[in-house]
Amino acid sequence: MSKTDIIDEFNNGDKQKAISAAVAEVDAHPHDYHPYAVLSAMLINMRDYDQAAELLDKALGLFHEQPELRYNWGLLAYQQGEYKDALARLLPITGPDTKKSLRGDANYMVALSYQGLEEPLRALAFAMTAHDLNPQAEDATILTANLLMASGAFAEAKRMLQPLVKHGSGQVLVAYGMVLGALGEDGSKYLDAAKDADPDAYKRARELLAFMNEQHKDAAGDTDGK
Repeated sequence: MSKTDIIDEFNNGDKQKAISAAVAEVDAHPHDYHPYAVLSAMLINMRDYDQAAELLDKALGLFHEQPELRYNWGLLAYQQGEYKDALARLLPITGPDTKKSLRGDANYMVALSYQGLEEPLRALAFAMTAHDLNPQAEDATILTANLLMASGAFAEAKRMLQPLVKHGSGQVLVAYGMVLGALGEDGSKYLDAAKDADPDAYKRARELLAFMNEQHKDAAGDTDGK
């Protein structure tokens, strides 16, 4: 099976069959880093962290500092809640020497790691870089918008989300409805449109929107009282 076939099988078919094929590729091409990167990513996705760590230790010994392997190494740390280790592994591949697509992914994971460490300003800086590297990446856009909203920059979050609203992604619609609510505008139609696509996110958004509306009314009442 080709690399593309293995990934397609993993994403859409038999995961164990795909992993077996990836193991065979590692054995058949021990001096090529690509099979190691594919297999380690699959193992991390399956939460087989011990096997992933063992494989990546071997791979990085063979292909020292290889960026894709290092990215998976950082992803492994992040998935286990080891945010400081994730940063140590990922930060070296966030610079211009790394190819653009991987650099965007690395900046996104660094942002998530800083968010996990409750350092929102650093998280925002790296999330914005990830967004700038790939403005059509929904995950980076949503993360950046959420961090902007958390800092009170609602208008900027709205501007960032607007280009993606037309695609109708549930998570984008939820975030956009939320930011409109935070601005005192009616975001209900976007939240309603997201209901079928992401019911859990929709429910959380409606609850938070109701809370923000109450806060908005209270603030307006205080102003009127003055």
